[in-house]
Amino acid sequence: MNDSSNDIQPNSNRNLDSVLPILLFILLNRFFGLTWGVIGATLWGIKAVIGRHQRGEMIGRYLPGLIIYLVVRGVIGIITDSEAVYFGIGIGTKALIGVALIATVFSQRSFVERFMHYVIPFERDVRRHEIYRRATSRLTVIAGVWQFITSAWDIWLFRQTSVDGYLIIRTLVGWPAATTVILGSLFYLNKMMKKIPGFTSVFDTLEQADKNRRESG
Repeated sequence: MNDSSNDIQPNSNRNLDSVLPILLFILLNRFFGLTWGVIGATLWGIKAVIGRHQRGEMIGRYLPGLIIYLVVRGVIGIITDSEAVYFGIGIGTKALIGVALIATVFSQRSFVERFMHYVIPFERDVRRHEIYRRATSRLTVIAGVWQFITSAWDIWLFRQTSVDGYLIIRTLVGWPAATTVILGSLFYLNKMMKKIPGFTSVFDTLEQADKNRRESG
């Protein structure tokens, strides 16, 4: 019973942290203006980042940078008093992240190769295999291209609807779309990894990791 509640709690926190900044912005912006909408969304965003860090999620070294980004974006939004500028910063940041992700493919280790084992605890020998390196490089490119696609979608959507409509539609479309991409990437990774001698399944690795966590807890 305790294990189940411990599993549900982080997911609930993540869902809340995804939804509340949007709701806060919509309500505060509608009744009190853009400045209060930006302040509310920014403060909850900072709270969410710190909460993820405290829960031990992979955010450690990036914590100061993320907080600075949220504050700077909020300040610029307030100073310009422009919804287009405030949301444009976020859209532009996603595109830059896409460029950065793809650029890592040309370094010694791609982004996904460097950090995948924090999500799925592959053994060191597996991570050194060429198939693993190739698969994670391709997933890094997919992640980068996905940032470009969502940036273009955001720009189009922002121009077609109101701010409230933009936030609501982006959220309703974004979650299932991102989930589909993540699941597709996971199945692709599993298919590729099975080519490594002795490796069984990504899902077996996840199941064993969960079992070990429960036993150690």
